[in-house]
Amino acid sequence: MTSSILTNASAMTALRVLNSINKDLATTQNRISTGLKVSSAKDNASFWAVSSVMKSDVNSFKAIGDNLSLAENSLSVARTGAEQITKLIDTIKSKTTAAQEGSIDKGALQADIDAALDQISEITKSANFNGVKLLETTSKVRLLSSIGRDGSNVDASYISFTSQDLTFAPRGGLESIAGLSVLDRGDSLVESKTDGVPEYNMGALNSQTFFMDANKFTFDTDNTDNDFTLTYSTGTATSDTSTSAFADVSDGNDLASQLAGSADVVNATWDNTEGLTVKLANGYDFSALSVATGAGITAQVDDSVVYTAKAGQQVTFNYVDEEGVNRTLTHTLQNNIVSSDDGALALVDELNGNEDFADLFRISFDNGEFKISAKDRETDVELKDWSGPMFTTPGDVVTFAPSSYNLDTDNTDNDFVLTYRDLNGSLQTSAVADVDATALGTTATALAGTNFIKNASWDSTNGLTMALEAGYEFVSMQPTAAATGEGVTFASEPTFEGMSIVERNEMSFQDQPLRLGEEITLNYTVNGTQKEVVLRVTGQDTDTGARLDDQSNPNRIELALDAREVTHASTTGSKIVEEIVAALQGGNLPSSFGLSNDSASAPSFGTNLYYTNNNNTITFETAGTGIDSLDVTGLPITDYDQLLDNLEEAMQVATDAAAALGSAQGRIEIQKDFIMELTDNLEEGIGTLVDANMNEESARLQALQVQQQLGIQSLSIANQAPQALLSLFQ
Repeated sequence: MTSSILTNASAMTALRVLNSINKDLATTQNRISTGLKVSSAKDNASFWAVSSVMKSDVNSFKAIGDNLSLAENSLSVARTGAEQITKLIDTIKSKTTAAQEGSIDKGALQADIDAALDQISEITKSANFNGVKLLETTSKVRLLSSIGRDGSNVDASYISFTSQDLTFAPRGGLESIAGLSVLDRGDSLVESKTDGVPEYNMGALNSQTFFMDANKFTFDTDNTDNDFTLTYSTGTATSDTSTSAFADVSDGNDLASQLAGSADVVNATWDNTEGLTVKLANGYDFSALSVATGAGITAQVDDSVVYTAKAGQQVTFNYVDEEGVNRTLTHTLQNNIVSSDDGALALVDELNGNEDFADLFRISFDNGEFKISAKDRETDVELKDWSGPMFTTPGDVVTFAPSSYNLDTDNTDNDFVLTYRDLNGSLQTSAVADVDATALGTTATALAGTNFIKNASWDSTNGLTMALEAGYEFVSMQPTAAATGEGVTFASEPTFEGMSIVERNEMSFQDQPLRLGEEITLNYTVNGTQKEVVLRVTGQDTDTGARLDDQSNPNRIELALDAREVTHASTTGSKIVEEIVAALQGGNLPSSFGLSNDSASAPSFGTNLYYTNNNNTITFETAGTGIDSLDVTGLPITDYDQLLDNLEEAMQVATDAAAALGSAQGRIEIQKDFIMELTDNLEEGIGTLVDANMNEESARLQALQVQQQLGIQSLSIANQAPQALLSLFQ
């Protein structure tokens, strides 16, 4: 080898080798530090390009997987909600079935049902995905489930499912059970269980008999200072009062004796313990009892507490039960009843608090008058009359059918004696003479002109009907002996007996829509003839008031209530009443049905019933003569079969919804798992392309580091060669 001082070939070779080693070492160190054998396009253009596309796909698949996971979780909530709704519907169904048992507390069942319905509403609001309400609407939901490549084109794949509507809204999946109620249908339509039940007006608190405790009296030792004045009511007006004076009373017994001697008193007694008891004559009511005052007079009387009935006395109610058996309910007063509104209210509380009474009746005291009715629409009792010291006894109503009497063709032979009890309970008679068989109404007019008969009618078709004034009792009507001798006969018992009392039937409708096909039935009697007016909710654009029956029954009629007016969700009670009135006034109701709301034709004996309406309330009222009467208004009944059918339908809807959501959740779960596995495979493929083999790179690093050290030494040796050449010249 030629030595030269100008060119060190060995050093140049050693340097070139060392540079190559350093370059390889840098590459290895970069791979170790980055973990990549292809970190940029210059490392391996084709691998880098392929891996970059694959990395993009991986990122897309991860986003798709995240979205699918979110959708799966949302569907899981929705599916669970639908399953829970199914269980709640099943619970409602079981309670609806239980409600058909007569003794069950429907109110408690309804509270549970309402709670379940509210819970269903809350569940439907909880399931949402990406702004879509999964249980409140029916809409198509499309999810990106995968992407594929065809050359430079990207193809997207989707999973679609349908959200479910399990709401109670119109056309919602559970619309059929919206507001489901196991309460009597009538109870949900009207405000009170006594709406539609005839109510009898019993009149004001009766103070004809009154009691005053002995300690309320102080008598002066000078009899001439004991001058008492009794004030009593003789009419309905406040000013209708009279007075009676009782002078020089020696003591309580003398006061009772003087009172009993008055024409305005039936009887009076005194007891040193119980005090004064007085029964006024002619139906008069106690107003006040006072004593003269003045200088030196010690006589006193305190009439601030006067009783109209005392504990131990009895009140009775005669009625006909659901089997048609005549029965009497007797109640023994537990408390003294004061002669005032407070006493009336205390009596109401006592009676309504009595189990036997409350099982049958309901009594109230409004605007100064007692009113009584059956306790509700389901209580099938017919009240006949009542009695008690604090009640005004209703006047009797009697009817004798034409078949119950026989009249002579000679009017002068048709003479009768009418026997009755007056307000004092005394038997009285009244002559009914020269009855004209061809003009019976003339005799009826004469009877109605007496002071004890409120009204009367007599004709050859309906017979004789008499309605006595309050407090008067019919005893008999018999032909005279002479009339009997001419062959005139009269039944010993009337064909019909009732009360001469005002009956009212009130219905206040709630803001609750009627349903197609439902009926409201008015049942009543005019002049002894039973009438029935059926108001039916009718579709097919049938106007309110249209006649629906075949007109074969002159005492029964069916009229339409336009479904377009009364079945929508915003229907108010006032609208229902408005449509009822429109039907009754529509021109298709014959006058023979005797329903009128013309104030000029207020209720009159044997002719008509009067009705009024105010907002959501309609009220029917009789003339109070007993010949016309009201029966329970027929309200729509609860159709349990339909309720159960609706629940079965709702159960199927909820079950199908849960199945559909579960199926969608399953498909999304499968796709999500596939995307995750695909992503893993792609990442593994990317790793194969661009990841460094750390074991290989580590071994290479050690080898290169050794080579680098050897290269440095070689270069160092090569650089020392010129120095050896210089030594030749020394």
